[in-house]
Amino acid sequence: MIWDTTETFKFFAAFFLAFRAFLVGIGCLTLITGGIGVTNIMNVVLEERTKEIGVKMAVGARKSTIMLQFLFETGVLTIIGGGLGFLLAMLVIWAYPVSLIEYLGVPVVNTYGAVFAILVLGIVALVSGIFPARRAANLEPVKALKLF
Repeated sequence: MIWDTTETFKFFAAFFLAFRAFLVGIGCLTLITGGIGVTNIMNVVLEERTKEIGVKMAVGARKSTIMLQFLFETGVLTIIGGGLGFLLAMLVIWAYPVSLIEYLGVPVVNTYGAVFAILVLGIVALVSGIFPARRAANLEPVKALKLF
């Protein structure tokens, strides 16, 4: 029997590919969990601004205008959160100890991974903002003014 190092390299390549896929899955689930938090924040914003939305609709604002306002706010909130997360990742890479490079390698930001994360974050923002936006757009002006 002869030790074949190519088989070992194939095994490690498959292992690390599966490990990266696992980490991508965890990252996506984390973004989805963040989307649930954004939805809850937007529902609180809706509760606080019910009277304002009622006034806007009574004056003549269309449902699409109200929906776009909520989707815009959700997008801004998500962009700020995603930007802070990216800055934190860059800070971790910057503060990475030189003594570990020999054992673990040099950390880098994968361009494809960053683009994929931005796409997933955009989808999560759209989905998490659409429900409160529809709820806000479907309020009746008279009932919205009477609520608060």
